[in-house]
Amino acid sequence: MLDTLRFIARHPLCSERRGSAILRYLRWQVGVRVLKMPVVVPFVGDTELVVERSMTGATGNVYCGLHEFADMAFCLHFLRDSDVFLDVGANVGSYTILASGVVGARSISIEPVPQTYRNLVRNLRHNSIEQLVDAHPCVAGSAPGQLRFSVDRDTTNGVVDEKYRGTSAFIPVRTLDSLLNGASTTLWKVDVEGFEEQVIDGAAEALRNPSLKALLLELDSPSLRSSMRNAGFKLACYDAFNRTVRVLSEHADSDGTGGNNNLWIRDQSFVEARCQSGPAQTVLGVTF
Repeated sequence: MLDTLRFIARHPLCSERRGSAILRYLRWQVGVRVLKMPVVVPFVGDTELVVERSMTGATGNVYCGLHEFADMAFCLHFLRDSDVFLDVGANVGSYTILASGVVGARSISIEPVPQTYRNLVRNLRHNSIEQLVDAHPCVAGSAPGQLRFSVDRDTTNGVVDEKYRGTSAFIPVRTLDSLLNGASTTLWKVDVEGFEEQVIDGAAEALRNPSLKALLLELDSPSLRSSMRNAGFKLACYDAFNRTVRVLSEHADSDGTGGNNNLWIRDQSFVEARCQSGPAQTVLGVTF
């Protein structure tokens, strides 16, 4: 609870309205315990999220408007309705809803956990964007096959071995190269609880597609940095309020990117021009 309250107090959309944010948190905590059922909450623009208790990433949006502010703001500013957004580790669909429900872009969304995938589809249907989203219940990996996956750890579900004592299931694996099959994408978000290296290993062709201009990767490692730089990308940070994109030095620490994920870009002038010309968004009374 203290960690959550600290997160709320420091969040860019709540720092000037901490009282209201804490009240939202308290109302949510009480409400979901009383109702014991999914709750529909306002999101961005005309979109909504169907959220339940213990949906960690989704409830961050309830408290703070945009759970991962810099990364989500980048998606809203950068994407256009003519783009294709790839959401690997889509969870219940927060990023997909921003891309397809708010911006109007097409999305390819990958979510391996069966119950979470059902919650993703529920949110797509609730926002009437199924026709814009191609959803896949699989793991994105380095080679086709299947992997044992935990299914009882909410946003921290991931690949486990036979020693795992919780609930797990075998999930089919597809490479991004085979799944995309040459299709052009503009922006990727890859949040797969430490499995990012395998995802990128299975995307050698897709990474080289010149249409791909930016990626948001949760994991940072020497191997990932090498793969990204070999594909022509540079580590950057995004200032959502000033809409500036700053390329970081080769040895910059990932904590300096300004977001929850690491932003990798190709063609800085294109990316920044896109962000600067994107429509303004207002969330919780804050315009950016």
